[in-house]
Amino acid sequence: MTCLKLPEPLKRGSRIAIVSPAGYLTNPAFLDHVTPMIKEQGYTPVLSKNCFERYDNHYAYAGTPQQRLEDLQWACDDPDIDAIWVTRGGYGSVQLLAGLDMQTICNKPKWLIGYSDITYLHSFFNRHAVATIHGPNVVRTLSMGIAPPPSSYGKVFDILQGQLPSYSITSHALDKPGRARGRLVGGNQTIVGALSGTPYNFNYDGAILFLEDIGESAYYRIDRQMQTLETAGILARLKGIIIGSMRDVGGVKSDFDEGAYSLINKIMTKYRIPKIFAFPAGHVPDHYPLIMGVEVEIEVQAGLSSVRYV
Repeated sequence: MTCLKLPEPLKRGSRIAIVSPAGYLTNPAFLDHVTPMIKEQGYTPVLSKNCFERYDNHYAYAGTPQQRLEDLQWACDDPDIDAIWVTRGGYGSVQLLAGLDMQTICNKPKWLIGYSDITYLHSFFNRHAVATIHGPNVVRTLSMGIAPPPSSYGKVFDILQGQLPSYSITSHALDKPGRARGRLVGGNQTIVGALSGTPYNFNYDGAILFLEDIGESAYYRIDRQMQTLETAGILARLKGIIIGSMRDVGGVKSDFDEGAYSLINKIMTKYRIPKIFAFPAGHVPDHYPLIMGVEVEIEVQAGLSSVRYV
């Protein structure tokens, strides 16, 4: 697969669809801190028909699979919609993949914005040559109800306006020095593992893999996901790896769990590729948005690690 073409930058008056492809939106007021930002940028937020629906079937979904698919298909197909921003993750996006028709959006790509369970959609869109933004969802993303700072959303708006991000962070003790360039793939580690071996899986050849996770209450679960990637031959195909937030993993209340990083590093030690740990993306308040499916360059030096788009 070649690198993907970026969707066109948004213009003043562009319309952004707000959709709920996974979990039920427990409180519509959770939209109140982001929709004003969308309007301040000169855009119009447009709520999907079933955005606030609820369907209980062993989990509280934002509507039946058909209702959620209807909303996502509308957002992809409607020529008056210029970008798609999901309300939240949770679980459920995988139920939409088999029925989603990408023909219209492939002809005119639109930005999809979200993360966590939305990793399913990142992979699906990327495999159809549509780049996506792994960035904060519309609703508050932390269980304690803390809203991400406006700067996280500001970085998303920069991308929507055509600016490619470039990040520099203080190096972590486990970082592996070096430089690599490749397509950025991945997202939530649990979803990445679940996609392995399916027709919706990411293309890992020569890629840079990004991983983040939350709430895996035992370290063996992190090991299980890494072993899945290892035995599937995925890790051996990578040019580099970025590990984002690992939040509340081994019973430790931390956004950047050092136990999880140590476990991942043990598995990655035999691969002589650049590694960045504790990158601020994932289930953290200040979530740095990443463009998925396009080429990125990472460089790890003593004291400083960088991620930039080329």
